[in-house]
Amino acid sequence: FPYTTLFRSNRGVKKVKNIHPTVKPLKLIQYLVRLVTPKEGVVLDPFMGSGTTGIASKSQGFKYIGFDMTKKYCEIAEARIKNVSYQKRLF
Repeated sequence: FPYTTLFRSNRGVKKVKNIHPTVKPLKLIQYLVRLVTPKEGVVLDPFMGSGTTGIASKSQGFKYIGFDMTKKYCEIAEARIKNVSYQKRLF
C-alpha cells in the first residue's frame, strides 16, 4: 500500500510517495531485527527497497547497511530513514 512520507530538507517539507510494491509491516521487521541481531550488531539489507529494515534497525538502536539497485527506491528509503530516531527503553 503506497503512502506518503513527509521529511524536512533545506527547502522545507517534502513529500515522497512510497511506490515500492512489497512494503513490509514495520512492527514485524522490528521484531525480526531484534530476534536475529546480536547486541552491538549491524544489520545488512542488500535489497533495501523502500527502507523498512533500515527504519526498524535504526529505531531499535542497531547500525545498518542497506542498498538497492533502483535509484528511486534508494531515494524513498533515504527520505524515510532520515526521520527515524532511536528511543532507548527506560525500563
